[in-house]
Parts: sequence; structure tokens; C-alpha cells
Amino acid sequence: MPKQILLLQDLGIPSEEVIKEVKKLDYEVIDDPGKATPGDVEIIITVKKEVGRKQLEKFPNLKMVAVAFTGYDSVDLEACQERDIAVYNVPHYATNSVAELAVGLAISLLREIPEADQIVKDKKWELKPGQDLKDKTIGIVGTGAIGIATARLFKAFGCKILGWSRSEHDEFKNLGGSYIKDKKEFFAKADIVSVHLPLTEETKGSIAKEELEAMKKTGFIINTARGPIINESDLIMVLKNQKIAGAAIDVFDTEPVKPDNELLTLDNVILTPHIAFNTEEALNRRAKVTFKNIKDFQDGKKGNRVG
Repeated sequence: MPKQILLLQDLGIPSEEVIKEVKKLDYEVIDDPGKATPGDVEIIITVKKEVGRKQLEKFPNLKMVAVAFTGYDSVDLEACQERDIAVYNVPHYATNSVAELAVGLAISLLREIPEADQIVKDKKWELKPGQDLKDKTIGIVGTGAIGIATARLFKAFGCKILGWSRSEHDEFKNLGGSYIKDKKEFFAKADIVSVHLPLTEETKGSIAKEELEAMKKTGFIINTARGPIINESDLIMVLKNQKIAGAAIDVFDTEPVKPDNELLTLDNVILTPHIAFNTEEALNRRAKVTFKNIKDFQDGKKGNRVG
């Protein structure tokens, strides 16, 4: 039997392209765990689907988990390390895609685009004044690659850029960005806060009631990073009580969003179904790097290895 790659999730490219790339690597691709031969599966490709200890134990000869995503918290790294299973991820494939959505959501909030769309579809004609993006103070939470790319776009619109990050980067400063170390002060000064942190134990729930209530009543918050970074119940509370003007949320604690999630009932939020990374260009880049990661593993190169 040929060696197998188990594909747990669609990569967003045509299946014939996946088959072609896998054949180059001298593997057979299986896209249904029930059809896989456990002893022949050497590589698992996942996007966000959990690969925990129980899943790993099903495949005695597993050598690699290829995460076709930047975040790899869905994989049990400790269990992989115990069995010397390599874990690779795909960093930076959607940097510009995420940054562009963050700016698009900011403009949608300021100009109330979803509401304006509905007005016309309701066969009405109401002219409500919006706000310019130019001259707004944008707070970038997390100035890694995506945070810096987002800051660069906001800067092009004539915005003032503030940063709060665990480490300071010269590239952000060279854009004219200023760091504020005090978290509460940072949130208080920003007109729009855009979140770009990775999800870790340290960052989980790191934006909560204290930070949100420090914001201006006219302020907006945008999250295109990971849902649990913002305490969702605290966010709902400040939105319901109109302590901030609104929010644009692309990521949630639970995905898909549960029908009873109170965010669905609020009229001062824009909600999108985790689409920041989801462009044709980004998906093609992601697939390309995923297969390169597998080739690198075969060749003994660490490259994007994270575990």
C-alpha cells in the first residue's frame, strides 16, 4: 500500500491540484479518515480541525502534522513531541488579506455601510452622516507582521498610529507609529482598536472589561485575530450598554457562532464568518507553502517547523 496523507479539511484549491501536488511528494491523498489505512498514514494536513492525542494515537506511523494555517493551537504539541511527530505551520500567507479586511471593516463601521445597504434594499433613501477615516487614531494591538501591514494601510489613509505589543519593532516606529506601554492608556487614546495578537495562554482574554471600558464612547474595536483574545461576554456588555460605539468581529469564541450568541442581536456590530484569511490569493499561497513544508520535512529542513 502507498504511503498516505490524510487531508482533514479542504484547502480551498481544486482537488485535482491537491492530488497533483501530493503525487509529487510520492504519497496518496485520503480526504476521509474512515477510508484511511491507519498504518499507512504518515502525514496529516489540517487547517483548524483539532488534532489531539486521541486522533494521533490512531496513526502509529504518523511522522508529521502539516497545519495549513498560521495558528497551530488546534494541535497537541506535547503529544506530538512525545512521539517525535513534526508540526509545521504556514505563517504570513494571509498578512495582506487580514490587513485589508481590518481596514475595510473600519470604513464599514465609520460609514455604516451595512445599514446603508439595507436602507436602499428597503426602498428607502436616508442620508446619515458618517465619519472620515483620515485623522483617526488607530490602536494596533500586536505589531507583528499582520499588525505592521495593517498599520501601513491605515497610515496611507492619513491616520495616527499607536501600538501596544509585548515587543517593540523598529518597522512600526519607522511608519510613524508610537508605542504606549500602559494598556489602559492605549485603549483610552485610540479611536479604533484593531487586534492582531496570536492566541496563546497569555493573550487569551487579555482584552476584557477594564480595557474595553477605558475606550472612548465613540470608539470602535475590530478583531480579525482570534476570538478568545477578547472576553466575549465583556464585549457584549459594553456594546449593549453603548460604552463604545461599536465593533467589527470576524472571529468568535465558538465557530460557527451559536444561534444564542448575543452578538447576533446587537445593531452596533458588524459580524463576518472568519473570512480575514479567505481570499483566493491567500488560499493559493497557503496550499503552496503547505506542500513546500512537507517537502522540507522530507528533505530534513526545519523551515516553518513549530514543534
